[in-house]
Amino acid sequence: MHEGHRKRMYEKLVSGAPLFDHELLEILLFNAIPRKNTNPLAHSLIETFGTLAGVFEADIDELKCVEGVGENVALYIKSIGECLRRTNTVNSGFAILKNHKDIDDFVLMRLRSKTAEVLEFYFLDKAGRVLSIHPFSCGDAHKVVIASQKISAILASARPHSVIVAHNHPRGAAAPSVKDELFTREMQVICSLNEVNLQDHCIVGADGKVYSYFRSGEIDGIKRSYTFRNVLDEYIKNSNK
Repeated sequence: MHEGHRKRMYEKLVSGAPLFDHELLEILLFNAIPRKNTNPLAHSLIETFGTLAGVFEADIDELKCVEGVGENVALYIKSIGECLRRTNTVNSGFAILKNHKDIDDFVLMRLRSKTAEVLEFYFLDKAGRVLSIHPFSCGDAHKVVIASQKISAILASARPHSVIVAHNHPRGAAAPSVKDELFTREMQVICSLNEVNLQDHCIVGADGKVYSYFRSGEIDGIKRSYTFRNVLDEYIKNSNK
């Protein structure tokens, strides 16, 4: 089945027919993954890094954080990226989030049409440029579960200046739930541990409205109270009682 699909993709390439970014990346991955359907991985890479340029600019460790990318595939993509850099053909295609309207527009573009709950991390540099996107979904309309160890590993690998967390309530209002409050605190502790600034946590409601922990004033209080040092001190104090 894969051979027939690959033949059709090659024919499309040779004929000069228009190819989507993920299709072109899928064809490139044929060489790195000879006996497996590369379409889902191509989609995941584009979804994570936003553009082909973003994929080819990613570091080895960032690439390996994408499910399905092992050492060999990461090295293969990295070598292509290096070739493109040497020929000056790689340019970043990600957005720059300069203000909260930019952030609202960005999260709405990403999440408004989703029918299941999706959690996304946007890694930013000091100028507010989105370096990479890390989406998670379990196909459930009401929840996304992700281990804190995985979040910490991604942050430690990518080492962004700041992170914006966003998720959607596909069947409800944007107002945060108790679980959202707990997750925001947990996320702050993880960011503190990795010396990354938690810039905001945005929630997109079914009505297209966006709730921002920053604009609500909550994020500053959470950042003051839920540092790794504070949580550790509290744990030690309770252990000594």
